[in-house]
Amino acid sequence: MQLFNICTKTDYEKNGEQKTKWYKVGLMKIADSGKKYIKLFHQPQTEFFVFDKEENQEAAEQGN
Repeated sequence: MQLFNICTKTDYEKNGEQKTKWYKVGLMKIADSGKKYIKLFHQPQTEFFVFDKEENQEAAEQGN
């Protein structure tokens, strides 16, 4: 399994220097089977499934 952080950022200035603050908002995981999932911390009871664009279109047409 592979895990990836999902982040957002805020750019700000401190003492005349540009800085960036990163906020971790979720995780993306790729299972050994190749399936991809996203978990967003502000929606803890929901797991999102990630598809390639072509797969997503087929799933939508089949009502899955």
